Amino acid sequence: MHEEFCDIKIDHLKPKMKALKSIQEIQLTPQTVIQLKCDGEMNLLVYDRNGETFTVNQWGRKRRDFPALNQLIQALNQTPIQRAEFLCELYAKTGDTPHKLPDFIRYAKSKNPEDHMKVHIGIWDWLKTDGHEVNQPYEWKYGELEQIFKNCTHVGVLPYFKPNSHAEIQTLWQIYVEKLGYEGFVIRNNHEIYKLKPKGEFDAVIIGLNKESGYGGRKLFEQKQVPSLKLALMTEDGNFIEVCDCGSGLNEELRKALWKLMDYKVGEDDETVYIKPFVIVECEYMETFRKEKRVLKFDGTKYVEVGTKPFVSIRHPRLKRFRPDKNVNPQD
Repeated sequence: MHEEFCDIKIDHLKPKMKALKSIQEIQLTPQTVIQLKCDGEMNLLVYDRNGETFTVNQWGRKRRDFPALNQLIQALNQTPIQRAEFLCELYAKTGDTPHKLPDFIRYAKSKNPEDHMKVHIGIWDWLKTDGHEVNQPYEWKYGELEQIFKNCTHVGVLPYFKPNSHAEIQTLWQIYVEKLGYEGFVIRNNHEIYKLKPKGEFDAVIIGLNKESGYGGRKLFEQKQVPSLKLALMTEDGNFIEVCDCGSGLNEELRKALWKLMDYKVGEDDETVYIKPFVIVECEYMETFRKEKRVLKFDGTKYVEVGTKPFVSIRHPRLKRFRPDKNVNPQD
């Protein structure tokens, strides 16, 4: 797999999807198409029979010459199409089981060709063919692409359905999301696009105030606003295991109010101001994945790192509320 960086921007291609809270919120119409969502990386895929065929992600990482992409080239070379553009998901899969995003990143970066065989291309949308936009309904697009890639093992349309009832959708959810581990559903109704993902909730204690935000560097912190929180859970022996950073749900008013926690500072490093562990919050999340996490001991005046242990890391945490009714103990 060949990788390099380029100046191509694809953020404007990413569709704005409204989030649904439950299957019952899905409006069923004759145009409704539900597609599986993998935990992968969105890419623009450009096929050019007489030029360069490649994928590029939102950070400008351009990839060429890997098994799934070469399979796509062979299939499209059998058609009259000279040039085409697609939105796709690059993801990792073994058999029928999709992997999580960290696995895909590891396989894509690997120097082992066998790892590259685990990388798949899931077509998400067909944008252009030979300079013309493809404006046909999604059911037509997917049907045409299924025929083009019918003999491919590593590239194809992400599985999709035309459901007849919410009960049918619930069954599909149990099979593909709960059992096989797909990330969720993408629901298309005419020009409207929605997403539905599983959610969980957990209570955690704030152990630190992070200095940087993902979009503004340290600007917020310099304005005495807290960009994000470092959260931990208490273990049975009274130590704290880091679980995630949480910035989602912090509006400007709340970021300013959280600055008062600086009064409870017990330590600091280049990234985080550590505070006494006494404020409990409730968060929701999309999913978890296994990761080695730091374990800290709080002796009443400071945190001391006592090691690491295999635990979970939280994907897409969002602050829901503060829990003054709970105390810092393993149960709460």
